[in-house]
Amino acid sequence: MESEKPDLDYFGIFSGISETIVTTTKVSLPNAAPIGIIRKDNKVLVRLFKGSQTYENVYEGNFLVANVVNNPLIFVRSTFSDLDTSYFDVISLEDREFPVLNDALSWVAFECSSTKITSEALVAELNPIFACLNRCVVSAPNRGFNAVLEATVHATRYRLTGDDEYLKLIQMYARLAVKCGNERDKLAMEMLYDFLGL
Repeated sequence: MESEKPDLDYFGIFSGISETIVTTTKVSLPNAAPIGIIRKDNKVLVRLFKGSQTYENVYEGNFLVANVVNNPLIFVRSTFSDLDTSYFDVISLEDREFPVLNDALSWVAFECSSTKITSEALVAELNPIFACLNRCVVSAPNRGFNAVLEATVHATRYRLTGDDEYLKLIQMYARLAVKCGNERDKLAMEMLYDFLGL
């Protein structure tokens, strides 16, 4: 189902920070990375840190797609490596082509405006222009999946700093993922450990 003026709640992007996989493109090469979409005080924002391909693509193109995904393997894989082209579909709408994840439950395409550049990051307001609901999956909150997300965030910090405090947090969340998660959550934790060489 497509909508020209998307109701973000309907497409799974709620108040607070919604963890999504953001897809962007540069010269037809798709890129995917886990990024939080921020909804606060009737505004939708994104904060992208310098040094990433997503930052460069948004800086140059003022456009991104937030994909709502419930697959922990995609979160881990897109954090530590490039997804191959089999993960993407290319959408053509109103003379614009952009990549979306073919495993996404839904996606929302945003144009960026009021972009501010700091020494560390780019912050932009997001204006939804297209959206698609691929499938509706009713799912109770799962502590295992959430633990994978938390461990992945701490893994990026551990990789940047080497601080053992992050390693302790990763291990704590790994235990929770094994205890409460499904097979994909457990496999995602194994993949995260492999990426970190643990």
